[in-house]
Amino acid sequence: MTTQEQYIARLKEFVEAKFGQRITTIEDCDALSEAVGEATNIKLDSRAFMPIFVHDSRAIAPRPVTLSTLARYLGYNSWSEFCTSSDVMPAADADIIPVTRRWGVIILTILALGVVVGAIIFLVSVLRTDREDTRYQSVVDGVEEYWMARTYEECNAIRAYQSDSTYLDTLDAFAAEYESMLATDVVRDLRDALDRDDITVDENVISAYADSISHRCRSMCRALQEEIVR
Repeated sequence: MTTQEQYIARLKEFVEAKFGQRITTIEDCDALSEAVGEATNIKLDSRAFMPIFVHDSRAIAPRPVTLSTLARYLGYNSWSEFCTSSDVMPAADADIIPVTRRWGVIILTILALGVVVGAIIFLVSVLRTDREDTRYQSVVDGVEEYWMARTYEECNAIRAYQSDSTYLDTLDAFAAEYESMLATDVVRDLRDALDRDDITVDENVISAYADSISHRCRSMCRALQEEIVR
């Protein structure tokens, strides 16, 4: 089991503990969706939780926005904060690895992660004129998580008050307005977040990442429309 899978297993354990029962069916996921929505104000479709909790769906990897939303349900600010929290340890192999070997496994894992992070930083730094710009990726990830969650919430809010016949037209109108907002607001949010962390990044790089985030948000709107059509 990989480290990512271990953290997802721990997330599942914590969520079920807070939810108060095992989550194994689509009906359980429906109830979890309601509980998560009340706690976080982020309404995800119950199917988003199935890759984590329903056995037949585990071949599909859960989306980052799902992991981040469940982390918020548990009181963390993001998925990355959950994974790095001192009270969260990978769950899977706790009974398999002897205590005397655990520190060795932990140290090797940290070293492996260090190598991966070092390689990523090196590759990113090649594209930057300022060496401090290697810190910008976490800022980009945070802005992307926010806009993906916001897009899903906005589309679901429309769906909650519309019939299927009018939902598509309403969503089309919303998407047209949302398109122009994405073109300016995502860039603004990226620039503001980078400024708060005193990170200088080339404007062309900011625009490229803003376009990528906007494209994912637009794709989410289209995917929701296609669900109704089907």
